[in-house]
Amino acid sequence: MGTWLTRARTASLAGHHRFGAWALALVAAFIAPTELKAQTTFSDDETARIAALGPWPQSVPADPGNALSGQPWAEALGAQLFRDTRLSGSGQIACISCHSPIQGFSEPRRVALGAKQHVRNTQGLWDIGLQRWFGWDGGADSLWAATLRPMLSELEMAGSIDHIANRFRGEQHVIDAIRSHGQDPAALSDTEFTVFLSKSIAAYLRTLTSPQTPFDQFRTDLLSGNLAGQARYPEAAKRGLKRFIGEANCVVCHVGPKFSNGEFHDIGRPFFTGVGQVDGGRYAGIQRLRQDPFNLLGQHTDNPSDSDARKTRTVTLGQSNFGQWRTPSLRNLSLTAPYMHDGSIDTLRGVVDHYADIDPTRLHTKGEAILKPMTLSDVERNDLVQFLKTLSVAERD
Repeated sequence: MGTWLTRARTASLAGHHRFGAWALALVAAFIAPTELKAQTTFSDDETARIAALGPWPQSVPADPGNALSGQPWAEALGAQLFRDTRLSGSGQIACISCHSPIQGFSEPRRVALGAKQHVRNTQGLWDIGLQRWFGWDGGADSLWAATLRPMLSELEMAGSIDHIANRFRGEQHVIDAIRSHGQDPAALSDTEFTVFLSKSIAAYLRTLTSPQTPFDQFRTDLLSGNLAGQARYPEAAKRGLKRFIGEANCVVCHVGPKFSNGEFHDIGRPFFTGVGQVDGGRYAGIQRLRQDPFNLLGQHTDNPSDSDARKTRTVTLGQSNFGQWRTPSLRNLSLTAPYMHDGSIDTLRGVVDHYADIDPTRLHTKGEAILKPMTLSDVERNDLVQFLKTLSVAERD
């Protein structure tokens, strides 16, 4: 009797095991294809497009017209000056006041607030040495000129040439730095002295190269065939990347390792800043560039070369420049909200929605016909957001 029961139980358990294995196989037959389909893969063409978004970091060129660029002592002096409030007219505003390192060297306000309220958002300074034009409107053609402008702007630091020079002529570390460059501080005019300070700050800013991001690691893993590394990159981000380089066509403007073509585009954002007040964008920037005594065609440029100055000499002004803004890099985007030149969009999802739902009638520049509305689901929009987040090392709280 006991033997019979033992055999019966054994047979029953074996039957259960066989049924379980059969049931699992049946479930797998239905689930496996779905799971495989959910895994995002990239074609050879897509992989080549992703490869073009790196490697990172990139080599940073010398700041044109700046003999202090790349000099360690100038970088050290510039790092000190970046935090010095005495550059401002009030003695209370430093460069770092609006360019916080923990926020991607930007600030969380919609528009900058310095000596007065501005109408533009504060841009981040990470990787600024890779830019060709500087500012939202490209009104400066070198990093040192772009550094000098806010020091003298009545909206930003509200300093003056003579005031800044007089404040720093008595600073021994500045005097020593000027002498180490083979110049006599006493022989420098106030303008030359202040330009020296701006070029030192620019030398420091050129060193602000952002580290690699989760996207950069995924790119490396994809190109090297590291499947385990690729698996660590979120599926939503992969889907967003696939759309970014594909049907969404974001990569046309946000191209290369910098995720920016560095040029100027009309993206349908408003340029009225108040009743009867207009911010002309690139149009105003070119006008200011031509009038700037500190541009690369001016007397304060060190070792001027034709290749450096050619862009300034040949830039043209036209009605199409009105309402155009420089394409920002997407690197460290999570750190620099709010977005757009006027800080009018609070979130990355808002940015994606703007482009997905863009109104072509608001684009007055014929060349921007590439921007068209896209039919994207809520999940597809969030996928793009998840990809954009992987272009930052860390997110701001």
